[in-house]
Amino acid sequence: MQLTPNGRREDNTDESRRRLLTAALTAPLLTAAGLTSSCAHVEPAVTSSSRRKLIKGGYVATFQRGAHDTPDGDVLIDGNSIVAIGRNLPASDAEVIDATDMVVMPGFVDTHRHTWQTSLRGYVATGNYFQIVLTQLGPLFTADDVYAGNLLGAIGALDSGVTTLVDWSHIMNTPAHADAAIDALRESGIRAVFAHGVAQIGRSAGASGQPNVQKHSDDIRRVQRQYFGSDDQLLTLALAFGGVEFSSLEETINDVRMAREMGIRLTTHVGVIPNAQAVTRMRSSGLLGPDITYIHASSCSNDEIKMIADSGGSLSISPVNELLPGLQSWLKHGLRPSLSLDTEVFSPADLFTQMRALYWHEKNRESQNPDRAQFTPRDILEFATVEGARATGLERKVGTLAVGKRADVILIRRSSVRLLPMTGDPLYRIAMMANSSDVEWVIVDGKVRKRAGRLVDVDLSRLNSLAEASRQRLLSDAKLPEQS
Repeated sequence: MQLTPNGRREDNTDESRRRLLTAALTAPLLTAAGLTSSCAHVEPAVTSSSRRKLIKGGYVATFQRGAHDTPDGDVLIDGNSIVAIGRNLPASDAEVIDATDMVVMPGFVDTHRHTWQTSLRGYVATGNYFQIVLTQLGPLFTADDVYAGNLLGAIGALDSGVTTLVDWSHIMNTPAHADAAIDALRESGIRAVFAHGVAQIGRSAGASGQPNVQKHSDDIRRVQRQYFGSDDQLLTLALAFGGVEFSSLEETINDVRMAREMGIRLTTHVGVIPNAQAVTRMRSSGLLGPDITYIHASSCSNDEIKMIADSGGSLSISPVNELLPGLQSWLKHGLRPSLSLDTEVFSPADLFTQMRALYWHEKNRESQNPDRAQFTPRDILEFATVEGARATGLERKVGTLAVGKRADVILIRRSSVRLLPMTGDPLYRIAMMANSSDVEWVIVDGKVRKRAGRLVDVDLSRLNSLAEASRQRLLSDAKLPEQS
């Protein structure tokens, strides 16, 4: 093993790929991208030496059950935790963040994102994802490609107010791919669940109906030992398994048993292939449990949704990318979904788009179904925060603003032109009208990651160069054209 110029581990077999990506940092490519070193923006790190930060005078929405919002409220942070919430909090020794005309709320939680694909943003928006990304391009991904995608995806998530991300990483072509994915998540500063998946080498297109017989690599045990010795860190570990629809019942049983032996959570896709009855078959094998997040569930039967709810499992949906059966089919069983982006080859990098897609999906059902689910834009924000924290097993740390919880906080400006006039419920306006550019501050574990609308300590020139070189090389090797 050796270190790249970025300071991460890689196998010697990836040396040629490293040279390719390093070459992407040269002046000609930066000039072509319009991001020369003279104009690249690197926001300086926070200069305050104080451990304490006072977010002052904002509209504080804690999302705690039964709690009221606090206009002109304050949130006091000491180190990585919230120590007080109220009005006119005394904190003479704290760095003051003026939250006037801002909503102060918990950061968003994205419960399912194939972050490794980020360099392919928008590439197959109208193409066959399974064939192009998984079958043609997936096997070509090197560790450096994963690093570039994960770093760009995680920083893009932070920029949009996502403070916790489930990195659904089914690109474990080699052990070095896992190392690269984790290195990028660490470098970004995001809170993340690294969901270790299978390799893309030697697998089918997945939803073609041909199950993948590939076993989950035992390297996940090495990853746990090397990187996840403590639960008190920004990164936690989960097992992303193919499940009955994308592997076999035998491998599904083995995967669930391995994860539970390791003491980590599980996450899987279900209801993607119609009539597969994945949840039913898992229940028959005694596999269901509160430690599993079920992704999509679009074609799951009413009985299967009830099985998930009764087992204490959680649900992750991506409304932009899927035809949903209707929110009422989940809510009537007490199953409140979390939100996810899925992949940026289809969707924009933010959860605002997913929120509105869900809202209008349900709104458009109103004339056809008088029993449409009764919910509000505030509920949708809870899906993106409270339910996301529960689906990741992090509800004791994040998802709401509360004394003792970790300081994962976002500040969203209410006075941007798209949100005026500032009347009515501010949360309604955020859910229905805000976008990533309205996210002014992002704080993760007490550290500022976005300050006054600008990412902190991010070299956009380097980020663009890494992603562009990776994308160009992948498309060239696959003999695929760039989008025109």
